[in-house]
Amino acid sequence: KEPSKEEQVTIDFAFSTVVTIKPIKKGEFLSKENIWLKRPGNGEILAENYKKLLGKKALRTIENDEQLKWEDII
Repeated sequence: KEPSKEEQVTIDFAFSTVVTIKPIKKGEFLSKENIWLKRPGNGEILAENYKKLLGKKALRTIENDEQLKWEDII
């Protein structure tokens, strides 16, 4: 059985990881404007942690389209 459209959205979200959607400078805060979720979910920070990252500060300059790691933020 194929998943329904609504189920597929959840499946896609659940297997995503957090990535940058624009460059982030050292000391800049993470926000909806500079991070988002992307498949495949092979990065360190899973989609379920996205909201926890909002408002955290970058410990280094992070390039666009880079998967975030816990060591990158405070």
